[in-house]
Order: sequence, then C-alpha cells, then structure tokens
Amino acid sequence: MNVWILSIIAVAAAAAGLIIKYIWDIPTEDTFPHKILYRCVYLYGVISYTAARLMGYVNGRCFTSNYYTVLMSFAPNPRESPAGSDVTINATEFDGVKVRQYRNRRFKDQGLRPAFIFIHGGGYVVGSPVIYDGLLTKICRELGYYVAAIHYPLAPEEKFPKAFDECLKACLWFLRNASEFSVDQDRVVISGDSAGGQIAASVVQALCNTPSIPRPKAQVLMYPCLQFLDLRTPSYQRTRWLHGERPGILNHITLSTFLSVYLFGEEDSRFIEAVSANTHVPDEVRRSERLKRLDHDLIPREFKGPTYRPPNINGNNNKMNTEDHPGNALWSECKDLLLDYRLSPLMGDLEELPNTYVITCGVDILRDDGILYCQNLEKAGVKVTHKHYIESFHGIIIFPRTIIPSSTVMRKDLITFLRQEV
Repeated sequence: MNVWILSIIAVAAAAAGLIIKYIWDIPTEDTFPHKILYRCVYLYGVISYTAARLMGYVNGRCFTSNYYTVLMSFAPNPRESPAGSDVTINATEFDGVKVRQYRNRRFKDQGLRPAFIFIHGGGYVVGSPVIYDGLLTKICRELGYYVAAIHYPLAPEEKFPKAFDECLKACLWFLRNASEFSVDQDRVVISGDSAGGQIAASVVQALCNTPSIPRPKAQVLMYPCLQFLDLRTPSYQRTRWLHGERPGILNHITLSTFLSVYLFGEEDSRFIEAVSANTHVPDEVRRSERLKRLDHDLIPREFKGPTYRPPNINGNNNKMNTEDHPGNALWSECKDLLLDYRLSPLMGDLEELPNTYVITCGVDILRDDGILYCQNLEKAGVKVTHKHYIESFHGIIIFPRTIIPSSTVMRKDLITFLRQEV
C-alpha cells in the first residue's frame, strides 16, 4: 500500500483516538445515565464555541453573530405543512411581530380552543422557532391547541429590552384578537425555554398588570434563567466544579458573555469578568431584604450536594466591601438593569400570577433559578407545579425520543399538565 495512504490512515486513526479520549474524559455526574450522549453534546458545544471564536479573527464579526451562524447551520430546514400531517405550519404576524403558527385541521370546526404561545431560548443571541417544530407540533397535534412561536429580534443587532418589548406586543395583540384564531382568550398559555423562559416570565408579569385584557391561563417555563444577581447558587457551583471554565455547555462565562451582548450590544470584558466571578453585586445589597428571594436556604438540601459552599456575605475578608473595588462602580452602573423585572423576573411582582409549570434539569447552571422561582411563587400564593428531571441537561426538550428517553418523559408530562390544567 502506498506510504502516503498509510500515513493518512495513521493520522486519521490518531485524531479519532484523541477525540474519543477527549469525549471519554469529559466529566459527568455519577448518576447520570446518558454519559455518552452528554459528552457528545458537550464536544459539539466546545467545537461550536471554538469555531465561532476563530471565525471572528477572520471576518471581524461579533462572537455571538458567528456563534449564531455555526449553530443555525445545523438547524433543520423549516417544515411547511408536512404531507399527511394534521398540523399546518406557516408564518404570520401579530401586530407586526413575526410568528410561526401551528394549526390542527382536525379541530378546525370544534369551537374555541386553547392557545400555546412559545418564546424560544438561545441566550438572547441565537435560536429560532424552527428548532422547536417537534415539540410544538406535538402539542398542536395531540391537544388541538393553536400554537404560535415568536420570532423576536436577537442581540447584538437589538439590545435589551427589545426582545421583551416585541414579545409583549405580540402577546397583547393576540390576547385582544384571540377569537380571530378560534382561540378562547381565557385559555392562553405563555411559555418559553431558557432565555425564552425568562422573557415569558417577564411578559406574564407585565400582562397581569395590564388592565382590560384577559390574564394568561398559565405559564410554562422550561429550565429558565430568572435572575442575573447570583451566579454562585448550588447549581452554578456544581457545574463549575465539574467543568471549570470550559465552554462545552452553558456555564457562568458563556452566560455572562451572552448577557453582556444582550445588554450592551458587545462583549464588555469588565462586565463579563465581574458577573462570571459573581463580584458584580456588593455584599450589602446581597444582604438586603429584596435579595432574600435568592437566599440559598430556600433551595432544598438534596439539591446542594458535597460541592456546595454557602456564600460569605458578612463582610469578612471580602474585597467587595472596599469602596474602590471595581465591582461597586459596576453595580452603580448596572443595578437598574439587573433588578429590572424585564430581565430578572425573580425580582418582579409575583402576586396573583397564573398557574405556573416549571421544568428544571439535573445538569444545568439554571436549575436553582427555577427552584427559587417556585419557592417564591408559592410564598406569594401562586399555584405551582415543579417538575425536576435529574437525568436531564439544559436544552434537552428539543432532542427527539430516539436520541434520549428523558426528552419523551418531559414532553409527556407537559402534555398532561396542559390537558388537565388548561
């Protein structure tokens, strides 16, 4: 055999061996059953993140814009009314806001029906309703709901609060015009996942404080991010302990980067460094009555584990207590943003919110955001259903059942909630 062919085979084998070893060495929770899948997803995250960074050196574009290009290159092509399906999928607009709608032909003449309005995730910088076709088609097909997913503007092209404003505008218009879609305006569910879950929670708070429109019947929040004031909750600590600062999955650095681009339209290194290190909020603020909603004592003991360390906010040997610490200046500049319910719904008005369904995952920095929201909602007298999937990870609901069974269980539980509670 030609020596060049043998050389190529040897190099390819060595590369394959290195990749396999890298995947095998990616740490996972001992009790997590889908280790190979998780490691493959993690590797995909590392490759996507690295590719986006390298592309920036070539094309000079913002990291998140390149990240969007990389991730969306793997997104499925939009399906428009698949042949043989009862569900029709097409585009429309709610008061000028683009949406992707799903309608079930079998329920066309069966009177008014519920609606499921969905806001996709993606850290405010990536994502599309198309990615969720499987989930949204299932809801439409099995329950006969009218389903609509909102195309909101992404950062850095549009900064905070544009995404919130557009989603609120779309929801307000839909609630006022629900009958045009054969929808019962008193049976509308607002939902979202990850960053979309944050926007959905904030939109619901705004809707509940808007007179003369029907209140949403329920809100469904899938592994949502609900605050950016404490990035040292037990779930943040656990993920950092497992993976350090590597970018394979959503971590404190990636989230801080996305947040910076969403708020300022660029990567502000000072902001990213402070937020990811959790030094952006002074201790005196952390001790305040308002931030008691983030008290780690609200998180049940079983969610803490051996890697958890309680926060030290009593001023002992903490540099944040010096007046010249840069974190204090940053807090003065950003506190109005970080405390705004449109960004941190955990800081908003939690009274008299609708029936709430919250999904959290075992491997996810945002797990405790969902737990804290549930605890505070229950204190406010809101009916809450919390579903925790210890064998799942962030973003899992978009995975088909042929890849990971936990996604199927999650979808079935959601369908059951919608059928029984709406």
